[in-house]
Amino acid sequence: MIKNKKAFTLIEIIVVMAIFSILVAGSSWFVIGTNKDLAVMWEQLITQNEGKKTIDHVVNYVRRAETSSVGAYALDTTEEYNLVFYANVDDDSMIEKVKFWLDTDNILKETITKPSSTASSNLYENGSSYTVNLAENVKNMIVGNPVFLYYDENYTGIGSPLSGNFNFTDVRVVQVQLELEKDPTKTPVPLHVESKAFIRSTKTN
Repeated sequence: MIKNKKAFTLIEIIVVMAIFSILVAGSSWFVIGTNKDLAVMWEQLITQNEGKKTIDHVVNYVRRAETSSVGAYALDTTEEYNLVFYANVDDDSMIEKVKFWLDTDNILKETITKPSSTASSNLYENGSSYTVNLAENVKNMIVGNPVFLYYDENYTGIGSPLSGNFNFTDVRVVQVQLELEKDPTKTPVPLHVESKAFIRSTKTN
């Protein structure tokens, strides 16, 4: 009887250990999975915050678009992935030429050109410029979603953007939108951030 009792106890121990091992393994996989989910969520929050900062920066500059130092219209180029305009974006009185564009390397870039203070003509062509990267992993070209959309004076908050060969002098509102995705294997779709800029100098009322 004693031997049988010992044998039964040993079996019980083996069963308990097996169950415990399964529970530990399951808990470990749960913790690992949870940590991965938290890491993805945290990365998305960081991406969203960086995207919002970029959007706010672009919108802030677009709002300030105005006639250039040589009398050119406030807007120069209005394309889906390329926007060029004039605005005073620093502390001096000169009007800079500002270019925002999405490069083929999925980086949204900014080029600021300061007009020459000595040239008698072609002030911007003879001026100094610099380029900076604003946002990486911008997938707008890949998903076929324009970075820039344009609206005329009839825009009230809803409605379709201008399309085709529209005249850039009709533009009153610029929508800026970014599709951000660092790792497609971790997120089902790119993170979308957007905002709109009403160009102050083009207001008619």
